[in-house]
Amino acid sequence: MNRLIVAVFFMIFSAIAFALSLVIVNSFLYDFAFFDGPATSDEAFCSRVVNGDTIVINDGVYVRLIGVNTPETVHPSKPVEQFGKEASEFTRTHLEGKTVYLMYDQNRQDKYGRLLAYVWLPVEFRGETKYVLWNAVLILNGYGNVYTDFAFKEEYMEKFRELECHARKLRLGLWSTSTEPQKAQGSTSTGPQKTQESTPVESQETEDVKTYNVKIVTIQYKGKDEYIVIQNFGTSPVNLAGWKIFSKGGQWYTFPNITLDPCEIISVHSGPEATGTLVWTNQYIWNDKGDKATLYDVNGNVVSEYEY
Repeated sequence: MNRLIVAVFFMIFSAIAFALSLVIVNSFLYDFAFFDGPATSDEAFCSRVVNGDTIVINDGVYVRLIGVNTPETVHPSKPVEQFGKEASEFTRTHLEGKTVYLMYDQNRQDKYGRLLAYVWLPVEFRGETKYVLWNAVLILNGYGNVYTDFAFKEEYMEKFRELECHARKLRLGLWSTSTEPQKAQGSTSTGPQKTQESTPVESQETEDVKTYNVKIVTIQYKGKDEYIVIQNFGTSPVNLAGWKIFSKGGQWYTFPNITLDPCEIISVHSGPEATGTLVWTNQYIWNDKGDKATLYDVNGNVVSEYEY
């Protein structure tokens, strides 16, 4: 399929906030709004929906959506999980009987023989045909949570986490009555085994080293009020007291006693006109020609790195 559209992300960064602008497309909320239609993809007909994250195409080929996990509804030995029927119906309403386009990752099949794919749905939007990524739509609307037990495309993984945070903030679907969704059991891998670097697990202790799903998401280095933005992509609050930011130029910043709630964003400012709750210095920190930031936890472990 030819390259059809330019990626549009309604992401608004400011010194203290990050927001996603919603768009209504064919009766479902879609905000990821529109990635490029994949340059190389396979056209398929969705003949049946098994559950929220699994469909059947063409002549009986099962397809498992990459990077998303919806509650179980058809497991032979487990009960139907909370919000499973709603997730299945959501996918059935919009995909069953429709033409879709499949794009793949490193592994094309799981151990059950199911095809692993990103599923793109063509929709009419303002008189034009656009393509939305159904894997992302499920997460954004709270019908599934991000599935990072195994790594997949890094740029998708990052956006999927942002969409899950958005759904949690609005308490959509799985997040409407709790802070942690039920995760479908017996889910299959969607790629090679994850590593700590690519898919950090929040507050998981391994050999006394705690890792966090806290990331540096951007650095605004232009202007007299620079800032670095940090977000908690996890499901639990993280106390940043004693955490440090290190710039490639050799400067250090130590966080005061401050807690970063799930999905919350904070920014640390610098420069002659630095403003905000957290001010590093009134000197410039970030180099306009390129720089690198490293975030350390209170024990000196690297939590996140960002380079531009």
